Amino acid sequence: MRKWMIAGAVVIVLAGGGYLGAQAYSSQRFDSEMDKLVARLDARPDWHVSREDVDSGWFHSSGRIEARYVAVARDADAVSIEVPYRANHGLLETTLDGEAQVTDGGGQTLFGDVLESQGPMTWSGRFLTREQKLEGHFTLPSFSQTVTVPAREVAGEVTPARDMQLESAEATLDIEQVDDHVTLKGAMPRLRLTDDQADVLMEGATVSGTFEGDDQAFRQQMALTFPTTTVTPSGSPSVITRDIGYTVKAALDADQLTMQLKADLGDTRIQDQSVFSGGFTLALDRVDGDAYRALTKALEENLTEIQTAADADDDRALESALAPLQPSIQALLAGSPRLSLESLNADSPMLGMKLRGEGELSIDGAGIEEWNPETMSDAALEREFVRRLQGSLTLEGAPAVLLMSLGLPLGSDPLQVELADGVLDIDGQRIPLLPLANDSN
Repeated sequence: MRKWMIAGAVVIVLAGGGYLGAQAYSSQRFDSEMDKLVARLDARPDWHVSREDVDSGWFHSSGRIEARYVAVARDADAVSIEVPYRANHGLLETTLDGEAQVTDGGGQTLFGDVLESQGPMTWSGRFLTREQKLEGHFTLPSFSQTVTVPAREVAGEVTPARDMQLESAEATLDIEQVDDHVTLKGAMPRLRLTDDQADVLMEGATVSGTFEGDDQAFRQQMALTFPTTTVTPSGSPSVITRDIGYTVKAALDADQLTMQLKADLGDTRIQDQSVFSGGFTLALDRVDGDAYRALTKALEENLTEIQTAADADDDRALESALAPLQPSIQALLAGSPRLSLESLNADSPMLGMKLRGEGELSIDGAGIEEWNPETMSDAALEREFVRRLQGSLTLEGAPAVLLMSLGLPLGSDPLQVELADGVLDIDGQRIPLLPLANDSN
């Protein structure tokens, strides 16, 4: 009997030791993943990210992640984000929760001071130890705020400053991360903007995306949808547009960067009468990968100087700040990048229009890396750049107003546009884009 008691005690001790070991491993893995996340975010030159007030334990942990935007222009308010967290460690998962707040350089909070909300953004999440998966659910509080739209001048007509009421229902954002693969899904059920001229209501907006890789090589996709948008001008019937959507895809590998933008402009109606529907797809390719990486790095390293010069409206300082970007821009153009209009459709029963189109625009990059802009005049650079542009566009069902504005007969269908050697050809009408060269530099 005594032997069995001793054996049982040994089993209990071993089981307890195994449990505590597993618990310690779980908390240690959580701490390690948090350190990796902070280091990944802090690696970007325009953000300083750190983990403060860390209290690590086998069963409970707490701390605060601070992120401060350091690439701010002169006289601009610095922005900081604080994310306190509480973590409860289990054998297979760690659960987290906390709040998050955005604060400007003057100490004003985004949710509370700038926007009249009931409280800050809240969040909860979990870390699955075995899968090494981090999940987060963020809730942005509803808010209502009056903002002032500044005066502006368009085509000589001055629009005076006016107040606008901005209202949003509670919004959510879900994020999931496994290694370098991140997915997100967000929803904003209701956003309303109202002033004395119009009432704009957006309902059911969603955002989703996937990200994989880093700044050296990645695959990304983002989608934004607006199921219903209602614009009601003062004293006029409502204009309702359904199913607006945008999708952006991008991929960077060892050789090149490619991007595609697909836009569905939805179906717009007034009093249930169709006014417009359509969309388009654009694609960018032949962007040299190394040149893109070099340009991104140079832009990040000089962003503060560029912003400062632009805000000060100092042309000489801006030219100096942009100078470090010049070699990578030339290398990127040397790859002969191409922008393609893969599809275009625009239908309007009201205007009797049913437009279809496709085309592309590229640049002949041969020898551009050998250019020396310091010894070339601005006119020579512009002339040489335009001469290298090559493009074509085909439009079927072009509206009569477009044909008339181009001085073309109404029967011109399809409309053909060609660009080569600095000359634009529109259905046989040749239009030089540059004057004859007198500057040989």
